[in-house]
Formats: sequence, C-alpha cells, structure tokens
Amino acid sequence: MTWLIIIAFAYLLNAVATTTDKFLLSKKISNPAIYAFFIGALSVLGVIIAPFGFKLGYPLWLVLLDLVSGLIFAFAYLYMFKALSKNEASRITPFMGGWQPIFVLILASVFLDERLSILGLLAFLVILAGTWLISRQKTTAKTRAGYFLAIIATLLFAISYTLSKYLFTSQDFITVFVWARIGTFLGALLFLLPGRNRRDIKKEVTQPQKKAGSLFIFGQVCGALSFILVNYVISISSSVAIVNALRGLEYVFLLIIILALSKKFPKILEEKMTPKILTQKIIAIVLIITGLVLIYL
Repeated sequence: MTWLIIIAFAYLLNAVATTTDKFLLSKKISNPAIYAFFIGALSVLGVIIAPFGFKLGYPLWLVLLDLVSGLIFAFAYLYMFKALSKNEASRITPFMGGWQPIFVLILASVFLDERLSILGLLAFLVILAGTWLISRQKTTAKTRAGYFLAIIATLLFAISYTLSKYLFTSQDFITVFVWARIGTFLGALLFLLPGRNRRDIKKEVTQPQKKAGSLFIFGQVCGALSFILVNYVISISSSVAIVNALRGLEYVFLLIIILALSKKFPKILEEKMTPKILTQKIIAIVLIITGLVLIYL
C-alpha cells in the first residue's frame, strides 16, 4: 500500500499549493492568467527528467496526444485560478473535487472500459449531495461565476487525467510526462495572445513583489511535487477513478490549513468561518469523502 501513502502526501502538498494560490490571487496577483502563464511556463522544466528514460520511438499520433493532454491541463489551471479568484478556496476545491471523479468515471467508462457499478452510481448521488451542500451559500454574480468556471476547469482536468491514463498504457511514464509538460508550456504561450495578459505579465516580471515571488515559488514547488506524485500513482494504478476518488483527503487537509490561517488572514483568504458555515462545510466534505470511498469500494 505504498502508493496510498504517496497519494496522501501528494494531496497534502496540493492543499498547501491551493491555499498559496488563493492567497496570491486575492491580493498579490490580480489577473489569474498571469498565474496560469507562469505555472505553464515553468512546466517546461519537466524535461530535466528526460535523461532517465525519455524515448523518441513512439508513433507521432501518440506524441500529439501527449501534447494535447498537457495543453488541456494548462487551460484547466487557468479556469481553476479564475474560479479561485471569485470564491472561497474551501468551497471551490471540494466542489471541483466532487465533480471530477464523476467526470472521470464517465470518461473512463466510455474510453477506457472502466465499468460503473451500482455502488458507483450510489456514490454519484452522495457526492452530488456533498457538492450541493458545499456550494450552498448566499450567491452573488461573482460567486456564481466562480462555480461555473470551476465546472469548466473540472471537466478539463478530467479529460486530461483520463487521456493521461490511456497514454500511460501505451507509453512509459517519463515519455508521457515530458511531452505533456511541453504541451502545458505551449498552452501557457497561448495566454500571451490577449494584449492585457502580455502587459500584466510584463509588469509582473519588471516590477516583481518580493513576498509574492517567494510565495509563488513555494506554492509551485508544492504543486509540482504533488503533480508528479499523482501522475506516478496514476501510471501504476489499476484505475484512474480510484486515484481521483482518494482526492477526498485533500479537502480534509485544506480545511485544516484554512482553519489555521483564516483568523490571521481573514481578508486575504476571504473565508467565512462561522459555526454554521463550518458545520456545513464539514458535513459536505464528509458526504463527498463518503462518496469517494464508495467509488473506491
């Protein structure tokens, strides 16, 4: 069960990265596209593992799918950061995590022949109940937009992960990983097309905020390690749906981190933690995790 320890650690790192993302997007970086660009651009550093097993002998169509998988991932990050900029991290992240296994299971069932069971369908209902509860709040146009953007991001992540699982069955891990990171880099370059993004990115490069830069690097190191570990577990697991199902651990870690920081940075994290809201979030997370466990079973 070593892979279970690895995936738990990976989701802890991702919870830390998500909190850092929210912190920066709230006050330090106003344009989510800037954040997505830098993360996508840094993805090209994934080529450093090429000497450890990268191969060039695979068909061109597989290489193109590797690139597409990475490109889709870049846009998934963009929409996730847009969603985080409009709503609370402790609502958006479980909301996305509740929908992602559903999307992955449907895609895996259609394209990877991973069949749904009666228990899986029951899990859907439980997860839906949890995601409805976690998103139940007095909505504004801004928060509603956040949930809509989160759905787009979740679908894109699900497509990328399902495609990656298919590619891991046809190629070795390092080859898929390297080509996909190049694809993410190419996706990041597309973020430069809008003039506003170019101006904001140039300003961020020429007038960097020291604190923001340090936080960004810390968050990205955590996020990058999490990403590598999750992809490694996907490559050795029997089901991409199970790996996604265990994401429920991340919500527990995230809630603990948010609770620890919300009193110190209430205006930055924008997390409302009244007893009623906290109870609602805990019940919702328990429902989502229960659904994820049912998927695992």
